[in-house]
Formats: sequence, C-alpha cells, structure tokens
Amino acid sequence: MVETFRKITDRLTSRLFITGYQASFLVLLALFSVVAIISAIGTYRISMQGAKNLLETRAVDVAVNIGFTLERLGLRSDMFEELLCSDQWEHLAFLTLFDRDGTILIHSNQVLSGRRVYDEDVEKVFRTMRPVIGFQKLATGEEVFVLYFPLSLHIASETSDQQVDGAFSGTGDEGGVPDFDTLKPSPVAQTFCLKVALHPYKAYAIARKANIQLGLIISSIVFLWILALFFIRSWRRTYRLEEQLREQERLAVLGQMAAVLAHEIRNPLSSIKGFAQIHMEEDCDCGGIEDLKEDMELIVEETVRLERLTSALLEYARSPDLRDTVFRLEEFCRDLVRHTGSSGDAGMLDIRCDSGEVRMDREKLLQIIINLVQNATDAVKEQEDGHVCLSITLGDHEVVLNVTDNGPGIPDEVKQRLFEPFMTTKTRGTGLGLSIVKRLCDAMGGVIQIDSGPDRGTSVTITFPYSEDSPGEEQV
Repeated sequence: MVETFRKITDRLTSRLFITGYQASFLVLLALFSVVAIISAIGTYRISMQGAKNLLETRAVDVAVNIGFTLERLGLRSDMFEELLCSDQWEHLAFLTLFDRDGTILIHSNQVLSGRRVYDEDVEKVFRTMRPVIGFQKLATGEEVFVLYFPLSLHIASETSDQQVDGAFSGTGDEGGVPDFDTLKPSPVAQTFCLKVALHPYKAYAIARKANIQLGLIISSIVFLWILALFFIRSWRRTYRLEEQLREQERLAVLGQMAAVLAHEIRNPLSSIKGFAQIHMEEDCDCGGIEDLKEDMELIVEETVRLERLTSALLEYARSPDLRDTVFRLEEFCRDLVRHTGSSGDAGMLDIRCDSGEVRMDREKLLQIIINLVQNATDAVKEQEDGHVCLSITLGDHEVVLNVTDNGPGIPDEVKQRLFEPFMTTKTRGTGLGLSIVKRLCDAMGGVIQIDSGPDRGTSVTITFPYSEDSPGEEQV
C-alpha cells in the first residue's frame, strides 16, 4: 500500500511538476473524496429506503387496524369517510374496499361506492394474496403512496340469502350500493382488497433532506478540489516565474560576459586578419611561398570564423531593439532568394511566400529565417536527396513561418535543451543560432513549435502576430 502510494505521488510529481508534499495532498484528497462520496451515496440510499419503509409501515398499520375494525364492527358505508375526517388519520388520502369482482364496497368518497372498476393491482392481490405497493398520481396532479392489502373478513357472502333477498339495492351498469344492514357475519372468511392511499409528505421531507445532504457533500468536495487546484496552479505559476527570473539572471550575466569577451577578442582578431591578408597579397620570391599562402588562408578562414562567433555573442548579449516597418512579403522573399543564392543554399531550398503587406521588424525576421535555414541546410547537407522548404503564409492577423527539412531529425535529449546558449551538435558550430532565434521570437511575440522525428525530419513553425498597414506608416 505504501509502495503504491509512493509510486502515485512520484508520477504526479513528474507529470504535474509539483512537489512531493503537494502530490501526497492530492492523493489524500482523492481518497477522502472517494470515501466521502461512497458514504454520502450510502446514506442517501438508506434515507430513501427509510422513507419508503416509513410509508409501507404506516400503510400496513392502517390496513391492519381497519381490518380489525371491519371484522369487529362490520361494514359501514360511512366508516372510511369518518376516518378521513379524524385528526389522527390526517395522513390518509383515501380508502377503498374491493370485492373479487372489482366492485367498490366502501369508499371514503361515498359517491364512488358500488361502482365496478378494473384494476390490475386488485386482481394481482386476489391472485397472489400478497400486498402490492406503489405510487399513483391523482386527477388533481398529486402523487400518493398506495397499498393494496388482502383482508379476510367474516361477513355475509354475495351468494347468501340475505344478499339475494335485497342486500344490494340500485340498478345500472355501475352496480348497486350494498345494504350493509342486511349483511350478517358468516363463519366462512371472505377475501377483500383494501386500498390505502397516503400523503407522502413526511417521506418526501426525508428524501429532500437526503438530497440536500448529498448535494452539500458533493458541492463541498468539488469546492475543495477547486481550491486545491487553484493553489497548485498558483504555486506552479510562481515556480515558473521564479525559474524564469533565475534563468534571466543567469543569461544576463552570461550575456554581459559574452559582450566583454567579444569586444576584447574582436580587436586582436581584426589585426591578425589584416596582417594575414597583407602577406597573402604580397609577391614573394622566396621558397615555400605556396605553403605560406596556404597558412595565411587558414589564418584568415579561422579569423573569419572567430569573428562570426564574436558577432553572435554580441547579438545574443544585445537586447532586441524592434523597429517595425511595413513591407510586402513577395519583395521580402525575393531578397531571401538572392541571399540564399549567394550563400550556396539555393539548390536545396524551396521558398514559398504569400502576397500581402505586414508590419513587423523586417531585419529581425530576416535574421530568424537565416538562422533556421542555416540549421536546416546543415542537417541535410550530407544527404543526396537533402531538401529544405521555407514557407511564409498570412493568416488571421498572424504571419506563419515554417522551415521543414528531411534530415535525420533531432534526438529527444537534444530537443529538451534546443534553445540553450552554446548547445550544439555540430563540430564547428557556436550553439547560439537557435538561442538568438528564441530571443528574437520572444521579443516579437512569436510562438515556436518544433516537430521532429527520425523518419520525418524536422519542422519548425513560428507564428508571429502582425498589425495591418496604417496610413502614414513607413514602407520599405
């Protein structure tokens, strides 16, 4: 049990990025909620069953008492009406006594006495000799609880001489009202069906209390979960903000250091590069001039690479200064084609652009695209069918930039650290290209999504918000 609890908390900690104490609290709250709901449902069922048993007990009690009264006093046509008028029987809705033919012998409403009705429950009582219970809706719309109860009474049978001599009076389809004065006790018991209808007010009160109790318990549990999730969400937001603040502080220190190093390194590099270029251009008749030229070319090449590194460091350390301008996408893409053609990437790069005007920082967008395209072309450079697709499309107040390649994809362990400074898998890379892309995207309000896999290459999608052209805006 303890091991299972620990595994659940560890999984919650890893999935929700919460502490172990918070995960333990969530697990305990879940257990408490389950126990409380089970207990509430059990109490609700007991209450509802108790309300039903209350009605059954009261109805059976009424039926038994009326059976004893009829056995002792005989049948009286006004007996049921008098019982309903009594304060002790205020819970009664009506009473009816049936014989086997379905004839109403006595009814609390004397107008209905003597009528013959068809009632399946009455027939079921005579057939099984067992009580039948249920709910019935009256013509007034009120719902009452009814009990059909079999009674064995020693009164004159319908075939006795008293009935034949005129026990029943009246004619017609509805039958006659029995003349109870002529009915004498009989030593042979006859079976009758007594229908007892009760007002279910008290039972409904119990049911309402059970519903209210169940509702309060469930509402309390829901409220507890809302509070728990609210506090955990607030804690996670605070935790993220603290993490972002620490990351920004770390990057700020790193950026300052990079800026200082870049400035200190750039000046000596410029001198080295300049002297190497001078010696490359001089004519020298001494032996080994070709070897010297090769050495100088190597010095210049490495110096240019170090200059690119220092430029990247300065770019990363510098806060992005956005300068929005209005430009047309088709012209921007033509500049991209010229740029990629001069850099040697045109053969494997396919550029597709929508037409239209946007307002954003053109130079920052160009820098983002150059870095992404450079990474994509480096990924497919060793493949015979290497291909990179660049697309810029216009959406609803947004510019969608997508760079897709069919390279080997990005490993999962690298994907988690993709935008960290100096994180690179290249032998001669700086590891700042994607970090600069991330900083520029954040400054421009862009959202980056990366989809990469070993069988489908890598697809980088960036969504930028943009403003429509307004009058007086500078266009380029």
